[in-house]
Amino acid sequence: MLSVEQIVELYNARREAQGPVLRRMREVRDLANGDVVIPLSELDRNARTNVANLLIQGLDQTSMRIASTMPMPFFPPLKQGNLDSQEMARLRKKVILSYWDHNKMNLKMRRRARHFLAYSSSPVMLRPDFRKLQPTWAVRNPLDTYAAPSEDPDNLVPDDCIFTYTKTAQWLIDYYGEQVIGKLRMGRVTFDTKFTILEYVDDQEIVIAVMGAPLAEGLTPPERAGVETVELERIPNRTGMPLAVVPSRITLDQPRGQYDGVLGMYFTRARLQALTEIAIERGIFPDEYLVSRPGENPEIIQLADGKTGQLGVVKGGDIQQLQTNPGYKTDTALDRLERQERLEGAIPAEFGGESGTNIRTGRRGENVLSATVDFRVQEAQAVFEQALYEEDKIAIGIEKAYWGSQKKSFFIPGRVSGGMTHYVPLKTFETDFHYVNYPSSGSDVNGLIVGLGQRLGTGLMSKESAREADPLITDPELEKDRITAESMEAALLSSIQTQAADPNGPYQPDDLAYLTMLTIEKNIPIYQAVQMTQQRAQERQAAMAPQGAPETMPGLAMPGMGAEMQAAPPAGPPNIQGLLAQLGGGGAAVAQQPNTPGAVLSLGGRL
Repeated sequence: MLSVEQIVELYNARREAQGPVLRRMREVRDLANGDVVIPLSELDRNARTNVANLLIQGLDQTSMRIASTMPMPFFPPLKQGNLDSQEMARLRKKVILSYWDHNKMNLKMRRRARHFLAYSSSPVMLRPDFRKLQPTWAVRNPLDTYAAPSEDPDNLVPDDCIFTYTKTAQWLIDYYGEQVIGKLRMGRVTFDTKFTILEYVDDQEIVIAVMGAPLAEGLTPPERAGVETVELERIPNRTGMPLAVVPSRITLDQPRGQYDGVLGMYFTRARLQALTEIAIERGIFPDEYLVSRPGENPEIIQLADGKTGQLGVVKGGDIQQLQTNPGYKTDTALDRLERQERLEGAIPAEFGGESGTNIRTGRRGENVLSATVDFRVQEAQAVFEQALYEEDKIAIGIEKAYWGSQKKSFFIPGRVSGGMTHYVPLKTFETDFHYVNYPSSGSDVNGLIVGLGQRLGTGLMSKESAREADPLITDPELEKDRITAESMEAALLSSIQTQAADPNGPYQPDDLAYLTMLTIEKNIPIYQAVQMTQQRAQERQAAMAPQGAPETMPGLAMPGMGAEMQAAPPAGPPNIQGLLAQLGGGGAAVAQQPNTPGAVLSLGGRL
């Protein structure tokens, strides 16, 4: 456990060691924000830059390509072939996806990609959210992050990390008034005065401290009173794991952003453009000098104003204009500087919706863009794969440490019914081992979809693998169930249409009208409507109606096709003549001689 004084000392040492890197980061930030002012001391004026900001163009385009696809976690089952183990592995994957969904990870990845390219790192801190009862991701500013150095440059999880941010005096008094009032050196304070907050994180604890106002001249003794740093909170870390993950770009030995090399070129180009505009302005409104004639004393009687057409009057001298030429190689120098910026920062003209004059085919344009962007996107996504793997492990540790035995639930996006899934962290996360992979590292979302279609067409990939790789499909199993259901529904509709088109088929007009009414008016699914129509037809065919009733008539249907109800037999004992007539054929002939012994025997045999 470190005391607050030791934490402050550690913070000051790391800030001093990272001074040059942080200075370069701030220059990149100012350039991206458009806060750069080009000093023109020889002309006694300052000009704001008015040239294309290629840095922000390349930063936005490349970072959006990096974050256009999201990786997918994969948890292998602990027991291959065991259905329960496979189902538990799928549940672990869905839980992680629910974390990402609730934390809006797709938006956070876009911000992290910009930090990664511009500042060379993309730190994030995970902490338990006791309001939502789940781990939460907090993206931190690399300019305010001081991670512990490590001998392994590929280690993304530092042993400890210090984050800084500022809060107003009003916030400090509202939340920690008793701890800071009369103890912390406040200085000349107002409600909007900013104070620096230090947040120290390691595998044992989280310490939050506030730094007092710096000593300055003119402060009264009461304003100088107080300690330099006050500890606000010290929270135990139940996970036993560092809660900060700091992925960095792969460089030689020092952190270096992708666009650090374009700073000097941009300043030179902006300064040259500003000087050119000044020269053009002087060419439009040239400097005028009053030159005296020999032996005369020149005098200006009336000043000239070209905008209003007023003529100038001079006595005893001549007016001469001094024309300023920007220089014949100015445009060439500007174009050369722009090209150097594009080469240094990997910012092709296609990012701005243009194309090089030597590119005349779409295929060649794709090759140039791919050689410029794809490998950088691939490397960034490879780093984020490892970072998200470590972050998922920390998130699982938070779940098990704080809500391990508590029954929890989440909603699966896109699930129509039964969308709520329940789980218990200690039971579900038997292990935190898993993989995090981008579906096609180095490709943006457009290239990914085209590649999936080509692999499916050539038979190199299964549809299940394609669904898992498609960023638009959040639940591949649900998508498979939907595709199967749609296929069976299409087959059922085709069967109904085929049978309904046959006059002798089972779907008579009344049954077809009833089926249509169920699906259109009552909005009943087609499979349920067919079952209800089947039950109605069976009940009708099993029931009886009095002879001659309308229900016994086929109506619009063909006779004998099941559209009519059976006719009930007449009341009383059956008529022998009627039975014989129903027997038909020989029975009818025998009935002509009912009194003979043969007729009686024949009738008895038939009965």
